[in-house]
Amino acid sequence: MDSKKRMMFILEEDYYFITIKLLSILKALDCDKKPFEDYRKLGIVLEAIKSEENIIFLQKLIHHSQLNIFDSDKAIKFFCDSRLNVSVIKRVLFFLEKQNMVELTRSIKNSNINVTLKESEAFNNLIEMKILDEDLNRCFTVRKLIPRIRSLKLETLQKKVFGYDEVSKWED
Repeated sequence: MDSKKRMMFILEEDYYFITIKLLSILKALDCDKKPFEDYRKLGIVLEAIKSEENIIFLQKLIHHSQLNIFDSDKAIKFFCDSRLNVSVIKRVLFFLEKQNMVELTRSIKNSNINVTLKESEAFNNLIEMKILDEDLNRCFTVRKLIPRIRSLKLETLQKKVFGYDEVSKWED
């Protein structure tokens, strides 16, 4: 019975896992000072910080290194997984808002939803227990790779990471 439960478990859909990753992203990007514009970009960042391998691959994508056929497939998977993450991220953000850990605001100018990290005792406990250290370090790497990620538009971020031609092909 235990093996059947393990087979049904999908790490990417574990809300605790995603909550920890999102809080790490928001903390590393100083979203307690200024909001993270357009929560949909969190899908790309979340996909990047899931593993050290993904961080290395993101570096390769951003520096426009020559991609072989396997890397092209991996880039498509990275893009698709980041898009699929968005619906789960939205649910987790609504939960975090109810827990008074984040504030969601609608931007009339860009017609998107911005995320601001709020001070909370529960979050401070996570930081003190060093649970977020590995994720924070990965987020700092992403922050160095993509300056102004907090304020970039989604389309600009996608073009910067995946390239203009690739995103337009994949979205169709």
